[in-house]
Amino acid sequence: MSGIATKVPFLTLNDGNRMPIIGLGTYEAPPGVVENVVRVAIDAGYRHFDCADFYENEHEVGQAIRDAIRDGKVKRDELFITTKVWPNWHGKGRPTLSAKRSLKNLGLPYVDLLLIHWPTPLKQVDDNFYPTDATGQALFDNTIELIDVWKEFEQIKKDGLTRSIGVSNFNSQQIEDLIKNSSTVPVVNQVECHPYLSQEKLLNWCESRGIKLTAYSPLARSGTVEEKNTTSPLDIPVIKQLASKYGVSAAAICIKWQTQRGVSVIPKSATKERIIANIDLFNFNLTDSEVKAINDLNRDWRNNTWTQFGINKHRNWPFAIPF
Repeated sequence: MSGIATKVPFLTLNDGNRMPIIGLGTYEAPPGVVENVVRVAIDAGYRHFDCADFYENEHEVGQAIRDAIRDGKVKRDELFITTKVWPNWHGKGRPTLSAKRSLKNLGLPYVDLLLIHWPTPLKQVDDNFYPTDATGQALFDNTIELIDVWKEFEQIKKDGLTRSIGVSNFNSQQIEDLIKNSSTVPVVNQVECHPYLSQEKLLNWCESRGIKLTAYSPLARSGTVEEKNTTSPLDIPVIKQLASKYGVSAAAICIKWQTQRGVSVIPKSATKERIIANIDLFNFNLTDSEVKAINDLNRDWRNNTWTQFGINKHRNWPFAIPF
């Protein structure tokens, strides 16, 4: 591994597996670009890659990973690969098919972490991530219970297709229902998290149950809404001041803040310099008061509202309760 890679701390999950605290997000990384991005990231020391069937680029991600393994740059057991099952694959037997589909695209025999991408089962069709009716309303499948999806995830793990299982975009009650009705506690809940959405209550709740939080959209850039009058976290004075103090990028401060709270982070970038800067941040530590200053920026502002096509009308819409 490179010098950077050896300095990236791990989080130990509740099933004993270990996850690098920083990974590379691959959402909205287009085919033709993402393959080179992953190559650059591996050279920079990334060993954690966050993927999903929904991103429609797993074939390219997998190609870069397999090439790096072939070329001796990294071993498979040094990597931590995550993928996710989209809500149109929640029906009986379909999470297994989705997992196998991702494995085929990645060209790998197993992933390290499989997540339920969203807790809102949609109509079970193969060829449309957002099945809708003639009015544009998302079509739901309310016959599907999340606990049944979770129990199939348990079997997928037993079958060796994934090392660990978890959830994404679940609220505390939805996770509690899984815990009470199964023998497995999710290892991770992957959620939107950034200085405007610190997720402090959900973080504390998950920690009390041995669940790690992973932050996507750590710079508040990806989502379903774009508030033009919302200042980027990278332009917040306190973030800029800390970046200047420590001689790093503003993005690095936002990411460092997360890791010091015990949150894993999956920033994305297509720029070599930013890819390197986003991971090379373990030679300094924010003070407790600086961490608190960033915590205090929270205003519970969510960029990914999960409201497109009326999905917020779903009985399992996760943002109907505070956390």
